Amino acid sequence: MEVARDKGLIMRDFLVYVENGLPPESPYFVSELAVLNALGPLAGAAKIRSCATNFPDFESLERAQYFIGSGFDTARLKKHGKQLRVVHCTSAGVEKYVPLDWLPNGAVLTNSSGVHARKGGAFGLMTVLMLCEGVPRHIENQRLHRWDNRLATGIENKTIVFVGFGALGSAIADHLRPLGAKIVAVTRSGEAGSPADQVFAVSNLDKALPLADCLVVSCPLTTSTRGLIGETELALLKPGASLFNIARGPVVDTKALATALVDGRLSGAALDVFDQEPLPADSQLWDVPNLMIFPHISCDDADGYVDRCLSIFADNVRRDLQGQPLRNRVDAVAGY
Repeated sequence: MEVARDKGLIMRDFLVYVENGLPPESPYFVSELAVLNALGPLAGAAKIRSCATNFPDFESLERAQYFIGSGFDTARLKKHGKQLRVVHCTSAGVEKYVPLDWLPNGAVLTNSSGVHARKGGAFGLMTVLMLCEGVPRHIENQRLHRWDNRLATGIENKTIVFVGFGALGSAIADHLRPLGAKIVAVTRSGEAGSPADQVFAVSNLDKALPLADCLVVSCPLTTSTRGLIGETELALLKPGASLFNIARGPVVDTKALATALVDGRLSGAALDVFDQEPLPADSQLWDVPNLMIFPHISCDDADGYVDRCLSIFADNVRRDLQGQPLRNRVDAVAGY
């Protein structure tokens, strides 16, 4: 039965299956109301079935055309989601879902890449400035009751190298650029969608790293980026350079990073992502000198995060109903 019109499009009922692994008080919880609000004029055609991860409704999942979730069981969707058209992940990283051989025939996986840029850009600006100003050393000296008033040079004299220059990396660069920092981008193709002073292909990473006063790692985790920044790459950085990993933990060899910090070859580092999260209380990283640890909070906003994720989902429902290409479609070959 025809139930709604949106810009001349006639639609039939569709079912959205929402899976939540966290309680309603979590800023990551996706409520039925939030989905309906995001859908706007399409809400009249939508039926929403919201379930906790541990209490699924397989009958509804088997009838659903659209799925929203994060950290979901791909085997469950392969078995019970045969009518799904779009599986939307409320996070940007999708490495745990690759390869995409679990997707039902005709379905696509979309992610929430881009929603982190606003907060992540400001957080990245703060962190790069702290690293370039030697704040990790001052924190360590405070702990040791040690007065060390060595001066740092200004950000306008620094070169910031970004490994990965998508929405997040370019957002940080946009905040830094007015302060006079030189921006160097390293991308898979050797091209950058956002302006940079210099661009290298990842195959020429060894030529970009020696330029860095601060290295910002902001690329997706894929088979080709896992362990991309290891002992060899860290050794190519300028003596006294710093590093900020806002990508995924396994992109950087943290053991090699810790050694470089203990040896004093790097002046400081900041990690917002780790191989294991939460970071275990007995991890040696807690005690590495000149290392700032953030508990994976750099990019997610306590207010409005889910709404921004759902705006991408809702736009893709409209696009799907109109037969248009979807936003944020995950490339099975690239892995993001």
